[in-house]
Amino acid sequence: MAAREIALKESNWPAVADYASVRNDTYPSINPAEVDMAGKSVLIMGASKGIGKATAISFATAGCSKILLAGRSDLAEVETAIYDAAIKANRPQPVVHSFKVDVTSEDSVRDAAATATDVLDSSLDVLISNVGYLEEARLLAESEPSEWWKTWEVNVKGPYLTARFFIPLLLESQTKTVINVTSGGAHVMFSGMSSYQTTKFALCRLTEFMNKEYYDQGLIAMALHPGAVKTELSRNVAAERQHRLTDTPELAADTMVWLTRERREWLAGRFVSANWDMGELEHKKEDVVQRNLFKFRALV
Repeated sequence: MAAREIALKESNWPAVADYASVRNDTYPSINPAEVDMAGKSVLIMGASKGIGKATAISFATAGCSKILLAGRSDLAEVETAIYDAAIKANRPQPVVHSFKVDVTSEDSVRDAAATATDVLDSSLDVLISNVGYLEEARLLAESEPSEWWKTWEVNVKGPYLTARFFIPLLLESQTKTVINVTSGGAHVMFSGMSSYQTTKFALCRLTEFMNKEYYDQGLIAMALHPGAVKTELSRNVAAERQHRLTDTPELAADTMVWLTRERREWLAGRFVSANWDMGELEHKKEDVVQRNLFKFRALV
């Protein structure tokens, strides 16, 4: 049996990926310059580069009033990019606050939440958990245990700790929205990627739990596939798949603004792909809700 046939039997990812027309770069209907997020606040975990940095710029372009940045690296360059984006979009300068955070450390995330509480006056509209680690591709019996488990520490413990300490702030806001950046890899199995792809699977399920446990209090949690973006994380993607990393970080960033510019309760607890045309997805809202699509279930 050909490798493609085997892959199709293992997963329905091709059907999921093509649920709406595919986009690889940003497009007019998700342009953050056409959005008014004045008065809103956002915290971006993993904001120092790549998708996180692009997301910060998009929220600044949308006029978001308070932008908090968290990451392991220096964030000064991102702060400058935010101010420049606000000026370019003719928006008021946002309040920007940065702090270094180790998302695998309970103390570090707790301290970040305490700082954010003061900066935000105890209310956070949007939380974006954009953290990730991808181990070098190796078969299970050839893997390095510490590296294999580090992927779980970053990709699952990180979003868990972030949710644990920031959900109380979200529940005090009007928007109450979480986006956990996952991957289409949650739906497929590539040999040598057992840790990364299972963590992204787990993150989708964790997102469903966030929604289940706090939906009655108004929380909306979504798991977002950001597209196939060439970032620092993707350096461990197999050489034969590198040519597929052609999506822009701005596609994911502008999609996140679109997803959070208003409360989208019909997407609560669901997997969403940034590659989908969001206007087309919205037109399929009734189908998504009626068939309860994009949640992890066993087919019978």
